[in-house]
Amino acid sequence: MAYTKPTTPAEKAAAREACAARADQLRTQIDAHLTQLCTRLDGGLSDTFHAWLRTATLFHTYSLNNQLLIMMQAPDARRVAGLRAWAGAGRRVKKGAKAVQILRPCTVPDPEAAPDASGRQPVKLVGFTYTNVFADTDTEGAPLTEFMTVHGDGAARALFGAVAARCPLPVVWERCPQDTHGYTDGARLVLDRVRCEAEPGSALRVLFHEWTHAALHFSAPGQRRADAPDRCTRELEADAAAYALCAHFGVDAAQPVADYVQLYRGNAEKLRASMTRIQSAVSGILTCLEDLEGAAQAA
Repeated sequence: MAYTKPTTPAEKAAAREACAARADQLRTQIDAHLTQLCTRLDGGLSDTFHAWLRTATLFHTYSLNNQLLIMMQAPDARRVAGLRAWAGAGRRVKKGAKAVQILRPCTVPDPEAAPDASGRQPVKLVGFTYTNVFADTDTEGAPLTEFMTVHGDGAARALFGAVAARCPLPVVWERCPQDTHGYTDGARLVLDRVRCEAEPGSALRVLFHEWTHAALHFSAPGQRRADAPDRCTRELEADAAAYALCAHFGVDAAQPVADYVQLYRGNAEKLRASMTRIQSAVSGILTCLEDLEGAAQAA
């Protein structure tokens, strides 16, 4: 059936209600997926969590909710975009392709808030609707830009240097206490050269691990956030983000993390909070590194 654009006030109101209802359905599906993920983790299965880590790097500018929706509807996607965006990239959506539905916030001007420095009136969230995008696997046309991948110890060391140069905190080499490969006090990232260089990719993994700690778990140099989770959860979040970031660049960072199995004990809200923090760290770090692939390709 062809789409008919609503024109009358009644038709427009009905269309808004239908969009809001569909958005509510999508949010219900997200909650159900998180509950299912908790159940799988409690059962010792971590494949779905690893799949989300991959999605978190590919779609790091998207919210956790939309990452989960993309993963549920298009698990093999590496990019998503609307019809016009794909057309602008020289690609067209294949006939019969099924849209991926993601949430879109609805905002209105907030009359109680003071205008910002540019004079614009701040907005407030009043609800959600949804929008349709399409996965790259359902498009054809101009070749897509390939993602950067790193092969060999030399390339891994070069990538480490480029990442360290873009880190907002100083990265220093020092002998670390006990058996640790690195640590951070929120002011700098300290890595143990001997332990980090014992295995390929280890230095980069430790760098990402400590960068995540600094981003998520410190409010100021030497001061841990008052709302930081327990130590086990903090280590999980840093491990998960480091594993995802290394995988994003094609670096073998040794074994994937597995400590999160049974950590959440079926608590979907705790899992959501942790995934939100991981998503925030991954997104922030990749934003700092957004020019890295282009620089590496031009070198």
